[in-house]
Amino acid sequence: MAELLARGPGRFFRGNLHCHSDRSDGALTPAELARAYRAAGYDFVAITDHFEERFGWPVTDTRSLQRADFTTLVGAELSSADWSDPNVYWVAALGLAPDFAPPRAGEHAEAIARAAVAGAFLVLLHPGLNGLRPEVARRQPGFDAIHAVEVYTHQSWIYRPDTAVAAPFLDALLADGRRLHAVAADDAHFRDGPDAFGAWVQVYARERAPAALLAALKAGAYYSTQGPALTSLALAGATLRVACSPCARVLLTGPTRLWRRWRWRLAAPDELPLTEATFDLSHFRGSFCRVTLVDADGRRAWSNPIWL
Repeated sequence: MAELLARGPGRFFRGNLHCHSDRSDGALTPAELARAYRAAGYDFVAITDHFEERFGWPVTDTRSLQRADFTTLVGAELSSADWSDPNVYWVAALGLAPDFAPPRAGEHAEAIARAAVAGAFLVLLHPGLNGLRPEVARRQPGFDAIHAVEVYTHQSWIYRPDTAVAAPFLDALLADGRRLHAVAADDAHFRDGPDAFGAWVQVYARERAPAALLAALKAGAYYSTQGPALTSLALAGATLRVACSPCARVLLTGPTRLWRRWRWRLAAPDELPLTEATFDLSHFRGSFCRVTLVDADGRRAWSNPIWL
């Protein structure tokens, strides 16, 4: 049976891939932001300040904030076009060099493609923010470089709850054959209210070093969560076995055309808590599926898509 999460020696590291300091539109300094996440029990953070001319094209260099028990991924939030463009999209580029060059005038998307060539891990952020549609996103310049979609954005849940969950957006792209991962993150600004520590990734890696974390992210060796733990995702032939922290539901979803084949495991009152589930994936051959956990408080966790 092949384990899809814990691949060889290592452990899970908790991190947030999307937040902003006072170098763009956040309230805290980079050092204060790193201290806040470290104090909250995180292993790493990526400070993704807006890479925009109005902020001086910042790639916030957080390397001096790294400690033996806490590290950072250097990154920035890039935009595909001017923010007035109705089809603009935003990307967290993780693993950037601090001297990453600004785009030429009017060539925002060129910076996204260039970040991918430089080896960055690219996450499409909060597509619900401007109502970005999958069929429109696919046609935008630079979009082919994307590695993952932010399926849950905590700040959006606080201020714009109807835009916070983008799992259907991801599924539409997966159904077209795009091999994308899923990410949940804060988009914390620490400005107007409690918009931090609401969603994170659990990355399985040999060590906490930035290079190891980035390699695991690119390989999809992680899951995203608001709290529930996905402790094992094991595949043998067409059988998927899921182990998790106590949950009320374990859900298996896939392409819309196979919606009648979707499966779920619901905890009956006499079997709470639910800590495992087994699914037959034979109907998903040639396509994909993914797992969502829901605990008793309604908090969720999302696996990366499994391609069969």
